[in-house]
Amino acid sequence: NAEYGGFDEALHRRFEYKHSFKGPSLTDAAGKVPFWETSGSCLASPDYVRVTPSIRSKQGQIWNKLQYVGNNWELEFSLKVQGRGKIGADGMAIWYVQELPKRGGSVFGSPNNWRGLGVFFDSFDNDNKHDNPAVIAVVNDGTVTFDHGKDGKGQSIGSCIQGFRNRPHPTQVRLRYYQQTLSLEINPGLTNRESDFEACFSVENVKLAPGGFFGVSAATGALADDHDIQKFLTYSLFERTEQAKPLTDENKAKILSDYEKYDLQLEEKKKKFREKNPDKYSEEVEDEQNLFYKSLIDYQVKLSEKFDQLAGVMKEIVNVQNSGEDMSVIKSSVANLERLQNSMVRQIESTGAQMQSVITTLETVNKRSQGSERDFKTLSLALAAVQTQLKEIQNRK
Repeated sequence: NAEYGGFDEALHRRFEYKHSFKGPSLTDAAGKVPFWETSGSCLASPDYVRVTPSIRSKQGQIWNKLQYVGNNWELEFSLKVQGRGKIGADGMAIWYVQELPKRGGSVFGSPNNWRGLGVFFDSFDNDNKHDNPAVIAVVNDGTVTFDHGKDGKGQSIGSCIQGFRNRPHPTQVRLRYYQQTLSLEINPGLTNRESDFEACFSVENVKLAPGGFFGVSAATGALADDHDIQKFLTYSLFERTEQAKPLTDENKAKILSDYEKYDLQLEEKKKKFREKNPDKYSEEVEDEQNLFYKSLIDYQVKLSEKFDQLAGVMKEIVNVQNSGEDMSVIKSSVANLERLQNSMVRQIESTGAQMQSVITTLETVNKRSQGSERDFKTLSLALAAVQTQLKEIQNRK
């Protein structure tokens, strides 16, 4: 193996969502992974993709349906391989190939004689050399038949002996292809710490043609493991000094066309939903919601005005108390308070149950003011409570 040189964090990475998947919400409403296709025993769930279950002689595949057109890329993926026994089989493969396979095959669930790159997480020690589980990278021009009996020895361009079965945490892997150098780092899953990645291999002068397809496959044999992929993230790599090229008219037209198609598809889905669920959808739903929020804002403005008036009444009552004026003035202030309270109750009731606590407090103010006109302290405290609640309502949307 070539000496590992480490990953250059100075590179710029652009996330390629059409070549990626990640849980949760990994699948769409139809239970499929967007931009990917599953086959064989592969089953996608919202949280992960089970490429094969722990049943003997099974194969599963998940392939990205879109070609990757860049020259330099990085994959970040996490996998879990779990089985009941101390020894498992057969293993899992990460692929970058020139043609999408039309069927499964003998190389960890994918056909032999591929054109491109296969990175194998090989669980079973076929040659009894005690050097498995292992991670093995093989580049094939379509003429080489993978040698299972020797676990790919003499065919691999890079490898490392690394356990990944039955670990407490998912095995995290970073696979990078940049300027014809292929490098792999792995955290085998004993911990989930970022600092626990280890170098597996780094190999120069690896020639992979652009326009390939990414994929994952797995297979079981006489022994069987669950082979799960929890995330598969693809990034395009660029030098940070490279200037982004402006969009061409052709690219702009394509982006606009894609958006228009998406918009039409969305409208069509909405139309079908309305037809199938007339009791759950009304054409007036959105307008009703907008009117409700507008009405709520209007009520908040009006309540704010009433709040200012309440503050004025409370100040007037306090001034009367301090000056010792005639009780008729106090009665007049209390009457003003009652009229204001009735006005506010009518407005607040229109906003529904959310305002019920304010109505209750206003009714308490009215009872206390009628029962003891001289109990200004109680009245002031009650008004202060109303003032606080009104402020809370103002801040809610």
